[in-house]
Amino acid sequence: MDWGSFSEKFLLYIVPRFYSLVLRLLALTIRKEVFSPDLPQKFWDRGQYIIAAFWHQRLLMMPFLPRQGRVGMLISQHRDGEFIARAVKLFGIDSIRGSTTRGGFSALRGMVRFFQTGANIAITPDGPQGPKHTVQIGVVELARHTGAPILPVTYSASRKKMFASWDNFILPLPFCRVAYIWGEPLFVPMDIDKEGLEEKRLLLQERLRQITGEADRIFQKNS
Repeated sequence: MDWGSFSEKFLLYIVPRFYSLVLRLLALTIRKEVFSPDLPQKFWDRGQYIIAAFWHQRLLMMPFLPRQGRVGMLISQHRDGEFIARAVKLFGIDSIRGSTTRGGFSALRGMVRFFQTGANIAITPDGPQGPKHTVQIGVVELARHTGAPILPVTYSASRKKMFASWDNFILPLPFCRVAYIWGEPLFVPMDIDKEGLEEKRLLLQERLRQITGEADRIFQKNS
């Protein structure tokens, strides 16, 4: 990847920092609440690491979800991915460069290696191109190769803007309330067959959709 010109290097330096600053200022205005934090904590208390799975639509506020230990996230090898990688690094999140759509096996191998160094993995199982709220098989394969539990997690906001993107990306508005919800862990045996993998994929998809609906209903009830 060539970032040879001065203007490109300047953008690569300034854009991630500007993004980080704006997002941190937004987060300072938001009141946050976490439901079922004991679900991931029981693994962290035992020195175990997890795979946190959340919809691409609910990505923006995830850096502010309380966590324990190192975290790595799959970032596209596309040129724009360098901006994203540097931005998430400012939130203490490491990047695992790869793509689930191109060279998917190498991306899986990279995530497995990163997990084995002693770290959690964060993944958007319907990203980077969708379909929306549809789990792809990669996250289940990752759990099979690592032995790590997959914990679904989501959030919703009392006031938000929803964009006309493929995933209807959500932007919480200033001075709103945000509710995070952790879901029950899902385990994938290493000797599971193809049919079993599909069952686990559908189960994770169901749990993610369920807790996302629960998070949205928190604010529907109070509106």
